[in-house]
Amino acid sequence: KVKEPENLTPDMWFSEEKRNEFLAYFPDIVKQLEDKAATLDDIEKGKHFREILEYTVPGGKRYGGVIVVETYKTLLPKSEQTPENIKLCYYLGWCMELFYDCIFMSDDIMDGGKMRRNRPCWYTLEHVGLSAINDACLLETGMYYLLLKNFGHLDCYLRLYELIHDSAFLLYLGQYMSVKYSKDAFDTSIKLYKMAMDSASVYIASYLPVALGMTLAGRDNPEVLRKAKSILSQLGYFYLIDNDYMDCFGDPALTGKVGTDIQTGKCRWPIVAFMEKASPEQKKLMRANYGKDNEENVAVAKQLFEEINIHKIYTDYVLELYQKLMKDIEENSYGEMKQIYLALVQTIPISLKANGILL
Repeated sequence: KVKEPENLTPDMWFSEEKRNEFLAYFPDIVKQLEDKAATLDDIEKGKHFREILEYTVPGGKRYGGVIVVETYKTLLPKSEQTPENIKLCYYLGWCMELFYDCIFMSDDIMDGGKMRRNRPCWYTLEHVGLSAINDACLLETGMYYLLLKNFGHLDCYLRLYELIHDSAFLLYLGQYMSVKYSKDAFDTSIKLYKMAMDSASVYIASYLPVALGMTLAGRDNPEVLRKAKSILSQLGYFYLIDNDYMDCFGDPALTGKVGTDIQTGKCRWPIVAFMEKASPEQKKLMRANYGKDNEENVAVAKQLFEEINIHKIYTDYVLELYQKLMKDIEENSYGEMKQIYLALVQTIPISLKANGILL
C-alpha cells in the first residue's frame, strides 16, 4: 500500500458542496435548451429535451464539469472572477457534462447496458428504445448550441469549439477501434491497447476538461498545454483501466451499473492482461468462454481471471502508474498547474481506496 500525497484533502475540488454549486446551474442549462427546442417544436415545446436531461443527469459525480470550473478559478486572477465570468465557467462545465452524457447514452446502446447511475439506461425505457440514438445526438448538438449561445462573442470561442470537436472526432474513431480490437481481444498487447485507447477515452476523460478551463481563463499557451496533455494522459489511462476492471469485478451497488464486458467480449484491460499472463491451456479455455452471454460461460471466465490472480496484477499495475504519475507531477510542474494536477489526483484515491490499495 502507498500513502496519499501530503497536504491534500479529499474535498479539495470534489466535495458535495462543490458538486451542489455546479448542479445549481443545471436549471439554467435545461431552460436554454428547452427554449431553443420550443422554437422548433410547436407540439411538445421542448418537453422531450427536458425529459432527457432530467432523467440522465441525476446521480452522476460530475467530475468533468467541476474540473472545468475549478481549473478556471485556479488560473484566473480573483479580480477578474466577476459574477458573469463565474457563470460562464459553470456553463462551460455543463457543456463538458452534456458531451459525457451523449457518450454514455451511445455506449449503453452499443454495449447492451441495463443500468446507468443506479437507474435503468435511457434506451431501455419502453417509450424510448432506439430513439435514444437520436437523443444522444440531441445532447451533443445541444452542447454545441450552448457553446455558441454563451461563448460565441468571446475571442476564445473558436478554440473551445475546436477542443470539443476534435475530442468528438477522436471519440468516434476510438469507438471504431474499440470494436475492431474486440474482434481480436485475445491477440491485443497491453502496449497496443494503451495506444488505441490513448486516442479517445484518455484524452476526453482527463485532458479535455482541464484544457477547456485553461482556454477560457486565457492560459492556453501551447507549451503548457503540451505538458498538461503528457501528465493528464497518465491520469486518464488510470481512469480507463480502472473502469475496465470495475466493469468486470466491481459491485453494481457501488458502480451504479451492471458490467457487460465479459459477456460481449470487449477488448478491455483485464482480458489483455490475462492473455499476457495465462498458460496455453488457460488461454484456450478463455477463448471458449469469453464473449458468451450466459451465466455459465461468464462464471468460467471469472474463475480463469481468479486463477492468474488478476486482482494482484491490477493492484501492482495501478500502483506503478500512480507512482510514475506523482513523480512526473513533482518533477515537471510548478505553481498553479501543479496545484491543478494534485487536485485531480484526488480522483484516483477514491477508486484505489475502494479496492483497498491506498491507505
